[in-house]
Amino acid sequence: TLNIFLKLELGRLIMWYCTEYDDLDNLERQSPTRQVSLSDDVFRHIRLRILNGEFIGGEKVFESVLAKELDVSRATVREATRRLSGLGLLDIDPQRGVFVRLYDFEDIKDLYDLRDSLCDLTARLFVQRASEADLCHIQMLIEKTADVTHETYQNSDYIKALAFSEAVVRAARNAKLFELYHQSWQQFRLFKIHLLRSGFGNFNILEYNRELFFDGHEHRSELNRAIRLKKTGPISDAMQKASKASRQGALRIHRERQESAKLSWRPTPTVTV
Repeated sequence: TLNIFLKLELGRLIMWYCTEYDDLDNLERQSPTRQVSLSDDVFRHIRLRILNGEFIGGEKVFESVLAKELDVSRATVREATRRLSGLGLLDIDPQRGVFVRLYDFEDIKDLYDLRDSLCDLTARLFVQRASEADLCHIQMLIEKTADVTHETYQNSDYIKALAFSEAVVRAARNAKLFELYHQSWQQFRLFKIHLLRSGFGNFNILEYNRELFFDGHEHRSELNRAIRLKKTGPISDAMQKASKASRQGALRIHRERQESAKLSWRPTPTVTV
């Protein structure tokens, strides 16, 4: 029993830094008494590396290497990769192995279309179902990010911005709706980071998070103003604007990557005899 306990604690020490970026216990507002398994820690560790661009779209993920690196069993890693496949972050081929999912722009456009179509529903359910506790929590999160400047910004502010967006959708009290939103922003991020990492060698994930935080500042403020009005129309409009801005950002990165690929392409010289 002691050996099992020590192994669990060692695994958590190896993976402690996940909480700096990806503390889903905070994002999902789970109970502090919830028992977290070693498999949960491995799941979060691998997802952190995907969402931070260490593993990019199309790259093979070796379960045996991760098991050795994290000092856990292959079965524990396999359980985590199956969960990540369900989130749309990994693909599992019985013959070829595990790969980070590679999204193309058509996939991402379809996801944006779906999310845009649900803004009205999210707003309507929010107005009907959000509790006073939800509103207080949302207000607390927006206040923590409202006065952040370029000089005072920390990566944890980006986490608070994510938490604010998720708290609004969660307050609509529809589990399937929240699941779709929760998965979609991770899939959008995976798509964008793949393009940035593969097209630009000097990509910095922390600077990217900073850019996302400040680009989204006005959208968060507008959504918060709409929430205070407690009216479906303004909330839906604010969510639509934020989604449109995210879509335009994805399109811009996609076009820049295409242009970069064109500039770097060189025709194969013809050999004449």
